[in-house]
Amino acid sequence: MPTTPLVLLHPYPVDAGFWDPVRAQLHPGRAVLAPDAPGFGAAAPEAGWTVAGYADAVAERIGAWAPGGRAAVCGLSLGGYVALAIAARHPERLAALVLADTRAEPDDDAALAARADGIARIEAEGPEGYLRDFLPRVVSPVADAATRAALAGLAGRQTGAALCDALRALAGRVDRRPDLPSVACPALVIVGADDAATPPAVARVMADGIPGARMEVVPDAGHMTALERPERFAALVEGHLAPLEG
Repeated sequence: MPTTPLVLLHPYPVDAGFWDPVRAQLHPGRAVLAPDAPGFGAAAPEAGWTVAGYADAVAERIGAWAPGGRAAVCGLSLGGYVALAIAARHPERLAALVLADTRAEPDDDAALAARADGIARIEAEGPEGYLRDFLPRVVSPVADAATRAALAGLAGRQTGAALCDALRALAGRVDRRPDLPSVACPALVIVGADDAATPPAVARVMADGIPGARMEVVPDAGHMTALERPERFAALVEGHLAPLEG
């Protein structure tokens, strides 16, 4: 029976329903917490929220929810930024860490400009056209129609305000590369082989920076690895946690 509770932190621009295909593949006895980021899914909007502030809130929930106040934290993309912030700000809450399709670096000028353009477009036109252009870029070219439809459904149920608030939070995050050597828990870095947003070379920076970290590249997956290859993703997470559980 699994003894390590698991927190799953979803990517932008979707809510925690993103994790449903992975949760179906995890050990049935594993305790799982999958919160919605502010304004997404069932979570109340929170104008001006930050990655660090959300990390603090998740760490507080872990302290109240997990036996012993520690859990494995798995974050993908936006969720990975939050997981890195938890590792830096609340290391006592981590039993293990999984960083998927994310990066430790802050946004460069081009990324900041793209986020500002996205906010302006959503505020002017609504989210539909923005998402229609954005979503194809975050899955592998070989992603099937069902995967693309599932992603579109998850993103399409979010409000424009939630997307804009999240883009501002993403743009405001700090450089976590200096914090990587201080990560003391077992760490796994997962990346899709076809991830154009945070490619394997970016994932390697985290894997090389965290002592003892292991890196896995998932074939035929883009930036949304957990949705595109849920069985493989779940198997990697379970395999990472197994040594902690005897």
